[in-house]
Amino acid sequence: MSVTRGASVNAGWPDFKGVVGHIAASLRDGLGRKGMATGAIARSPLPSALVAQAKSALDFLRGAQWDLRLFAPVRHDAALLSTYLIRRLKMKFRPTFFAASTALAAFALAASLAAQASPSAHAAAAQSLAQPVEQFIADFSAAYAELGLGGEMDLSYRKNIQHIVQHTDVALQQRRLDQLGQQLKALDGQASSTCQALQLRQIAFELALNQQKLRLLKAFLALGPQAVLSDQGLAKTSLGKDWYAYLRLAWLTMDSTPEALMALGQSELDRALTRYRDLQARMGYAGRDQAFAVYLAGPNFSYPDGQTPQVDYEVRQARVYRNLHKLFLPTAIAPPLIRRSDLGSALPVDGYYEPAESTFYFNQAQASYGRRNIDWLLLHESTPGHHYQSRYALEQRGCPVGLPHGFYSAFAEGWGAYVEEFGSELGLFQQDSDALGAVEWDLVRSIRVVLDVGINALDWTEQEAQDYWRSKLPMLPHLAQREIARVRNWPAQAITYKQGAVMLRQLREAARVREGAAFDIRVFHDKVLKHGPLPLALLAEMVEGVAQTAGPNQAPSLVQ
Repeated sequence: MSVTRGASVNAGWPDFKGVVGHIAASLRDGLGRKGMATGAIARSPLPSALVAQAKSALDFLRGAQWDLRLFAPVRHDAALLSTYLIRRLKMKFRPTFFAASTALAAFALAASLAAQASPSAHAAAAQSLAQPVEQFIADFSAAYAELGLGGEMDLSYRKNIQHIVQHTDVALQQRRLDQLGQQLKALDGQASSTCQALQLRQIAFELALNQQKLRLLKAFLALGPQAVLSDQGLAKTSLGKDWYAYLRLAWLTMDSTPEALMALGQSELDRALTRYRDLQARMGYAGRDQAFAVYLAGPNFSYPDGQTPQVDYEVRQARVYRNLHKLFLPTAIAPPLIRRSDLGSALPVDGYYEPAESTFYFNQAQASYGRRNIDWLLLHESTPGHHYQSRYALEQRGCPVGLPHGFYSAFAEGWGAYVEEFGSELGLFQQDSDALGAVEWDLVRSIRVVLDVGINALDWTEQEAQDYWRSKLPMLPHLAQREIARVRNWPAQAITYKQGAVMLRQLREAARVREGAAFDIRVFHDKVLKHGPLPLALLAEMVEGVAQTAGPNQAPSLVQ
């Protein structure tokens, strides 16, 4: 996972509209020309911390290889262009980047780009956009920003539904989505490159997802005062099963059924339990669960007061980088910084990655910091997990211009969970207890899938969920209540880890069988990563090369 550090910096922030007006006035006076946007920020009455954030965000935006063709439909409108750029920041940095500095940086660069767009640049863009596919992709990007689509979903189903109900202009969105859908169908077979074909398929997915949302919203609104949005779960909410179907598609980014997900969760839980029992036996505690629990709770598996895992994380990260060549093609991706978080118990996780700072933070959320979490957490959050995956897409750039889509959690979290299995190859898991830590969290992620379906599709009671947990994971009783509450309040989100990881594992083994002796896991990982996060519905096509020939209308389940 990743989180936004310093979110409280906006608390009590003075007169946001006035500062934006000051920036806008400065830009209109000529400070928005190329190379002057930072000056506009520096001259604004901002606290120094926000000035630094704004400059950092601006550096990121200006360092990207922008293609003016993407901005052609809105190139004269700095406000609309800045809205699009803010969405790009959210997508690239992943947290909800609502800091005022981000808006200021985006506005500054928007005005700068608008000023840069000389008549000759406009003419070149217009000529290029004569190509119908490129014109459509640009139109879609502009419409996406105009309609306020995309962005990172809230974890809470209630907040998601409230936002959809309160902030969706149904008539406008329906009209624009229908227009875009008709344009997309008219482009069947016109994609001239792998990137164009991929982007048309991605647009098809986004259109289908939003059409499903609109159909559900209309049905929910039609209930009038009888519509119920319960705080007791989707099972108690009007059209709960329909909302669950929508949230599954939005979070998992592929078609799924409760029955298939239940089978997936049960299978993965059995697989993880087998690995757990094998490690328990290797550590000398076969059949002695209570004694094993006492042993694992002992002082050997936590850091004493006053000692942090900083050095251990740094040593392990260096070891991983020495072994990356076994699994990945050469890159220039530098390791992230490793720092201690000051969030503590306010964020109940042992670590997270902050993309905006290229930093992995370890966090002491409890009285002591557990040693068994070091290896798998580093793999998941740092390298080759979130840090490496996000930087790989930026450096390798499978396609020169991306789409303003939302963050695809099933891809990113699935990748983070998938790479945890490579601890041994990357020089980690040198003790059985280190591998056990990874397996313990694999158990949790697996049982989440079963509980998610049971609670949100089958209307399991709290007691039924607790009974299931105790029957499968008696060794982890302290996590039961938290995890049951999580899947009730965040339907489908917790499934993203396992769904993504299992798909990647299946695609890898299918490629191994298909290619035989020619299979190179480094090439496989390059295919997965170089285009950035994708809907899982498109991932198999991209990895297997199907998208090179696939047209936008060859996926009827995605275009409705």
